[in-house]
Amino acid sequence: MAIWQTHYNAIPRSVYEYSKSNQVNLYKYEWSDIFYLNKDFFFNKLDNFIERSWSMNQFQSWGPSDKCDIGVTYNSDTNKIVHIMFRLDLRENINDFLIPFLTVCKESDFLILDQNENIFEPQIDNFKESIESSNALKFVTNPRRFIEDFSNGKIKPED
Repeated sequence: MAIWQTHYNAIPRSVYEYSKSNQVNLYKYEWSDIFYLNKDFFFNKLDNFIERSWSMNQFQSWGPSDKCDIGVTYNSDTNKIVHIMFRLDLRENINDFLIPFLTVCKESDFLILDQNENIFEPQIDNFKESIESSNALKFVTNPRRFIEDFSNGKIKPED
């Protein structure tokens, strides 16, 4: 991940509800046992607004890896989606990417999970706090200060 990107996951609401009573790690849990989302159907939704970039062994990516992008892990035997992550490039206008992606998330009844384990509805206004507290925005706003603060331990690495 580039320093100017901030990382998120799209999580099915039903998986989030399941995780609350079963103490499941939402970052690592393969949710295809709880929630079925057809790979081809979902891929077609993404293809409508962003170009596929690269793929390998049950993983497909959309968009350039140093810009706003989406990565989807799937099970090729069952044709089910296993995990969805996306990154926002804070050097550019994220609305052209985020608005159509959030539409797909709403249609699929997903929630958004940020790097600090905050979970929220897929609405553009809900990203404000997460972006404002991100290292990516600190870097984009003032790269020199970011490097100084990081070197001095004032800024910690994000997972």
